[in-house]
Amino acid sequence: MPELPEVENIKIGLKPNVLNKKIIDIKLSTIITESHKNEKLAIIKNELNYFLENIKGKTILDLERRGKYIYFILDKGYLITHFGMTGAYFVVNDLSEIDNKNYFKHKHIIFEFSNGEKMVYSDIRRFGEVRYIEKIEEFKPFNTLAPEPFNEESLKYFLEKLDSKKYSSQPIKSLLLEGNVFCGCGNIYACEVLYKEKINPTMLAKDISQNTKEKIFNALVEILKFSIEQGGSTISDYVHTDGGEGNMQNFLQIYGKKVCPLGHETENITIKTRSTYYCPKCQKN
Repeated sequence: MPELPEVENIKIGLKPNVLNKKIIDIKLSTIITESHKNEKLAIIKNELNYFLENIKGKTILDLERRGKYIYFILDKGYLITHFGMTGAYFVVNDLSEIDNKNYFKHKHIIFEFSNGEKMVYSDIRRFGEVRYIEKIEEFKPFNTLAPEPFNEESLKYFLEKLDSKKYSSQPIKSLLLEGNVFCGCGNIYACEVLYKEKINPTMLAKDISQNTKEKIFNALVEILKFSIEQGGSTISDYVHTDGGEGNMQNFLQIYGKKVCPLGHETENITIKTRSTYYCPKCQKN
């Protein structure tokens, strides 16, 4: 799943190619149209006529990220996307320019711009979500999402959540994945930060000192910033809007590794359904 650094890079690559572009038409895959007939609502989470009527004719004024979401600010309303496991956007003059065979095969939404360009949403596994909303403040996931990790108030918020009755008895690894505890962290970077700080992922929040909690937070922010600079992690299907790959996977210390940087064998355990890589020798605490 694209995490904060990957989504930020999608935003960075997409933004200059969509600003002030007018959407004049939208074409949908048969998978979307058939799923809606069967009330499954694949990818598009609005009723289709409502979605089409509210997007067609709109101009994209800006593009922002919140957590693992991006949202297009239209001249009226918002187009919000969560990429699920394998979502991706491409801006092309011709569909043949999408040279990744999997993404070309799994094109699901084609937004046609007035200048002839096309913005294509592809999703191999179809876990992504695209929707139109009139008011951003009415989008419920944003109302419970933690502050952006680079904001000044984020550390205080993070510490308060870890100390709260609701979360203090939960494993630190699972809490790093909670969007209303820390915004934008996914499985890769949760494993990485806990290895960096030599914290066992099963350790309960209440058993971690305040000083160590601050170190975890600061290290995670540092890792996320570095990953943004490296273009994110391409582990399986994540690509940039130009089809290029990230570079952060070349710097990962523990995620997906059979041995840690010190040569110890790693273990892969499951914490709240998520695969968790750690080193039993390095991460004893």
